[in-house]
Amino acid sequence: MPSIGAETLERITREIFVAWGVPKDDAVWVARQLVLANLRGHDSHGVIRIPQYVNGLKTGHINPAPHVLTVMEAPTLAVLDGDRGLGQVVARRGIQLAIEKAKSQGLSAVGLRGTTHVGRLADYAETAAKEGLVGMLWVNAVGGLNVAPWGGAARRLGTNPHAIAIPGPNGTVAMSLDFATSVWAEGKLRVKFNRGEMVPAGIMLDGLGEPSTDPRRFYTEPPGSLLTAGDHKGYGLSLAVEILAGILSGTGAAGPDPTPFRNGTLMICLDVERFLPLAEFHRQVAAHVDFVKATPLAAGAKEIVIPGEPEERLARERRTNGIPVEDETWRQIQACAAERDVMAAI
Repeated sequence: MPSIGAETLERITREIFVAWGVPKDDAVWVARQLVLANLRGHDSHGVIRIPQYVNGLKTGHINPAPHVLTVMEAPTLAVLDGDRGLGQVVARRGIQLAIEKAKSQGLSAVGLRGTTHVGRLADYAETAAKEGLVGMLWVNAVGGLNVAPWGGAARRLGTNPHAIAIPGPNGTVAMSLDFATSVWAEGKLRVKFNRGEMVPAGIMLDGLGEPSTDPRRFYTEPPGSLLTAGDHKGYGLSLAVEILAGILSGTGAAGPDPTPFRNGTLMICLDVERFLPLAEFHRQVAAHVDFVKATPLAAGAKEIVIPGEPEERLARERRTNGIPVEDETWRQIQACAAERDVMAAI
């Protein structure tokens, strides 16, 4: 398994997308977001997605140069149609608009439709947090059924993630929470599949509805299913995401009919200073974090961490030592590069 420097991996990723018709500025942005996901340990949303995106560009399911349209706009609200563009490109436009509206009006809500895979949600929530705003996102997946409802034995939902980022002082992020309403994101299972590794019990069912630890049983016929996190709690959250992100945005909820993959998205931003002075907010957040971290440790625990801390630590390590990319993923990336004569050497 090679370890590749972040700058090298960004260059290769950028050049692959440019070669497939993505404008350079957009390719730079998408490459940066994918590699950032790897840096922070979310390999499920990193460069493992390159073959998926290239296939979408090749088949026409992804528009390399979309014209993002404003479907509806009001002082605090907007709905954008991404014209089948790369999700990261459309979501960048959406969070920029949400930030502008929240700074002007105190809060904002922006829905996205017509987008492909938007990537790691924390990136956009953190973008808002660095501007002194609370950032929140919900995303569903039309054409991406892979989760069984609580008590079910077949796919009826997407992984339907949600994210919240809390602003810290001086453009920092005090807390960053981003997780699927399934036990695992599908991409995390794909990483295990590419590595030829088993998964822990309680992650998935096989195509017959039986518990399984073999990711090969997920990617077969009949297909397997992921389980919801927290049983009925994750299931309830997932249904709420289908409604808030999918139906409300105009994308629609996941359903039985085959359709190209789309991420319905809802972004909400809140201006902290409309509620209380920003410095006082930071003081109280920091005091509460200190209080939480000072708890006596449970048996076997080493420390209390705040959501976002492990990712920041791993990012520093991987910037120094390189990003591990499993052999199968690297083979697929090299194949994508070779199709358009892109040099993918490390």
